[in-house]
Amino acid sequence: MTPRSSFPLVARVLLGVGLGVAATLGTGWYYADELVRARPVKRPVPRTRVWSVSREGTETLLKLTRNAVTARAGVLTLDWDRADGGALLGPVIEGGSGWVTRPLLRGGVYLHPGLSVRPSSMGLGTPAGRGLVFDNLTLEGEHGPLPAWFVPGQPAAGQSGEATTDWVIIMHGYQGLRQDALRFLPTYHDLGLNSLVVTYRNAHGAGRTPQGVYRLSADEWEDLEVAVRYARAQGARRIVLMGLSMGGSITLAFMRRSPLSQHIDGVILDSPALEWRELIRHHAVRYRLPVFLAPIVAKLTTLKSGQDFDAVDHFQHAHVYDRHMLIFHGSADNTVPVRQLDRLAEARPDLIEYVRVEGGEHLRNWNMDPERYERHLRQYLHRMLGSAGSSPTTSSSKENPHA
Repeated sequence: MTPRSSFPLVARVLLGVGLGVAATLGTGWYYADELVRARPVKRPVPRTRVWSVSREGTETLLKLTRNAVTARAGVLTLDWDRADGGALLGPVIEGGSGWVTRPLLRGGVYLHPGLSVRPSSMGLGTPAGRGLVFDNLTLEGEHGPLPAWFVPGQPAAGQSGEATTDWVIIMHGYQGLRQDALRFLPTYHDLGLNSLVVTYRNAHGAGRTPQGVYRLSADEWEDLEVAVRYARAQGARRIVLMGLSMGGSITLAFMRRSPLSQHIDGVILDSPALEWRELIRHHAVRYRLPVFLAPIVAKLTTLKSGQDFDAVDHFQHAHVYDRHMLIFHGSADNTVPVRQLDRLAEARPDLIEYVRVEGGEHLRNWNMDPERYERHLRQYLHRMLGSAGSSPTTSSSKENPHA
């Protein structure tokens, strides 16, 4: 074959390679945009009806429309169109074509057959639906308003009328909402901790950055710093942080980078994301995409948003943490693989109390066994704060090495 006759073949090969590269880059750019672009949170709630309310011995049983939410493993919450409408349901005990039966664990005074309800494994509405008094606040961040809920803690016995100086500050996750914290607020309230649930930059209802992209905790920790500064200005003397999913990443970034981290007395994480490059590879496999796309997506994300993946590799910096942590993670988490947390717990057994929840999905570890989850919370807070909700004393400061 002469050079001239071979040219069309070479051209076709080069053209094919060029088109393949273009397609690969185009696909990578799409997923890079999907990863960091902050969009409005949409959580469709399936239409659900109460079929029947019955009694069996001491239990009240609800028969509900079967759908992806009502059939999900673990505990479920229901909300409906009343300010005080809310109920907690136990795991599915029976099911059939189009229906499931769950026991009523709490609330539900106004439930009746035919009632249209909104089921959720995370939480809907506001703290009022959990019987809690709360205030809507707006903190001022670098890029605009940071909407927040403030839920006052229950005063300790003998301290009626005295404001507690123990606070927990909760950060939601990637594409998350403040409602994701509703499950934990009653426990913190009962323990006497003031709860501050904060929406960070670019998330639902908060101020947007010029690029309108998530920085995967590289910058968002500054909004947590705003919240800590606010709590201290309001008289907080002991502060615990709780981070959910990417909120866990934000919390860890804050603990590494903020001078205010010296004022933090405890850290609680649920389903935290530790290393984002591994997460990109994990999701490429999960969604049956070519694995070679993962580093391309990471590189294009850096080009698109200036993302520094080393800065948000929290496992790499595990040696610098100096606060005791309580971490919950589910073995069935398809969003953040449990192996990330297994490695962290093995690397820092001196600091980490690791609760590995068998069968737990992403951010649904509480749902698998609320009593166990809350028991771990209470025990951890007692160790970190002594008598939570009471004013710090010399003796309680001795119990808490980071007070």
